[in-house]
This record gives sequence, structure tokens and C-alpha cells, in this order.
Amino acid sequence: MMKRILIIEDNAFKLANVRQLCEEHFNSYEIDDAQSYNSAQQEVVFHGADYSLILLDVSMNTYDIKQDDNIEQEPLAGANILRFMKLRRIMTPVIVVTMYESFVDGVKIKALDERFKTQYKDIYKGYVYYNIKNDDWKDNLVVKMKEILYD
Repeated sequence: MMKRILIIEDNAFKLANVRQLCEEHFNSYEIDDAQSYNSAQQEVVFHGADYSLILLDVSMNTYDIKQDDNIEQEPLAGANILRFMKLRRIMTPVIVVTMYESFVDGVKIKALDERFKTQYKDIYKGYVYYNIKNDDWKDNLVVKMKEILYD
């Protein structure tokens, strides 16, 4: 079976950085991506169980962006995808990779982390705070990914 990682991310710069990290450290894996809530949900429905790991953004655009589109944000899209995976019994491990410390209604990432650990304990494997100012996120993500992919 092909070893695959799915990156669900709508920010092109962050997606490129996360993809590069995956290609450097996990080059035996095929790396796929979904760049909006809708495309991610479709990919997870039809192929979610085919992945060894999903790297999930929390807040993302509803639709794939075309040049002139009005951008519609889905603030807790990642939470919706986790809920959807649980309902469909898609047991692929998920690591949240976010560059936000708080979300709609002032929900903090640490509170979201606790909620996800409780509600999705079988699939949710924690989060990594992505920060463009330093590379700490890279080490944190690689450690978490190795724990899942090589345990």
C-alpha cells in the first residue's frame, strides 16, 4: 500500500513550507494537499482512510480560491473535518497545524486542543503552532509525525 500524507491547508506559503518539510523528512511518503474546506472534506470522504496521517489547518477558506473570488472563511473548518471523520469512522491520525493562537469567539488553541483530545481522542494527535518568525514548529511537527508514522 502506498504511504501517503494529506496536508489540508489554504495558505499557499504555509502549505509550501509544510510540504517541503514533509518531503525532506518523510520522502518515502506521497504528499497530497487540499486547499479549502470543501475540497478537504471531499478528499477525506473518498480517500481519508488511505492516508497514514492528515495535517489539518483549523481555519480555512470554504472553497478553492480562483483569482476574482470573494473569499469565504470557515473559521473552525478543522473542527468540522474532525467531527466528520469521527461520524464516518475514518481513523486516520490527525495533527493540527495552525498559525493562530485564538479563533472565532475568542477560543484559544489550548482550549481547542483540550476539546479535540476529549472529543476525537482516537484520531487527534495534538497540534503544532506554526510561526513564520522561527523554525521551532518544524522540529515540533517532525517529532509528532515520527511518533505516528514510525511507532
